[in-house]
Amino acid sequence: MSLVGDAGYCPGPAVGGSTSLAVVGAYVLAGELALAGGDHERAFPAYEAEIGDYVRRSRAFALSAAKRLVPRSRLDLWGLAQAVRLLAVLPTTVTRAASKIGAGGARLHDSIRPKDYPALLWSASGQHALGAELGGDLG
Repeated sequence: MSLVGDAGYCPGPAVGGSTSLAVVGAYVLAGELALAGGDHERAFPAYEAEIGDYVRRSRAFALSAAKRLVPRSRLDLWGLAQAVRLLAVLPTTVTRAASKIGAGGARLHDSIRPKDYPALLWSASGQHALGAELGGDLG
């Protein structure tokens, strides 16, 4: 059994990336299972090696974002409210520039480049290799 998405990686609330993690995780898991011929004892370590760093970086970003987004005191709450009010009245060019500060999390989800599993999974006969493993044709 393997968990993907929030159940497997739980990056944290209100920081984004859960869907990216879920889709990439499911893709990599399916690819590694196919490459291992369905042998989960071989596939799971390969899956961890392929996606582990991405998941760890996403969790680290989530922790730092939560520290910025979740006020821990009345003063923090006041400061956050004032910043939001200020951003609402600033010119668009300034708010765009401000939004790019600390936008590493958005780029984080563009940084992973998983293997090209589809090229590895199709047999010469045109049948999907995983479909053949499962006794059917996946398309």
